Amino acid sequence: MWVDILTYSILNPPKFPRFRRASFRIEGKRLVFYVRPKGEVSFNLEALEGVEPLELQFFKPPRKAIRLRFSGGFEVIVTVGRNPLAYDRRNLINFVTSLYSFLLNGAIARVDGGVGVLKVVGDELAVIRDGRVEKITRDKKVEGEVKDRVEEFLTLMEFLNEGEES
Repeated sequence: MWVDILTYSILNPPKFPRFRRASFRIEGKRLVFYVRPKGEVSFNLEALEGVEPLELQFFKPPRKAIRLRFSGGFEVIVTVGRNPLAYDRRNLINFVTSLYSFLLNGAIARVDGGVGVLKVVGDELAVIRDGRVEKITRDKKVEGEVKDRVEEFLTLMEFLNEGEES
């Protein structure tokens, strides 16, 4: 699974961004990008401060992307390439679901007054409680430490699925 990444410090952002092709994997508490032709960049997921959707307007046509903000002023932008034979927007969705599977799976949260365990299922988020699996949508009230992460996940999935034909 290939994505394009750009890593930079917010103190010194690039004037002309140069994305690198990479595959990714989550190893323990680290997000590792294997950059082509050789190299590896890894980030501690405990230092992840936020994730937000982003539209890269300097590409024609514009590309959807995701910005990961880490403590220490470091950011990573993840997108997919423009070649439909080598890249697929589904790779970006797979990246988000892999990331949030690590961040949310097994977390305990209060959803609509009841306590349950969160689980990423496909590209959706569910809560398991009393032996039932319920899909989490915007109309569900989520409370607990993972409230912001749940909101980020739902926002990213809406952004990535926007305009997708079934």
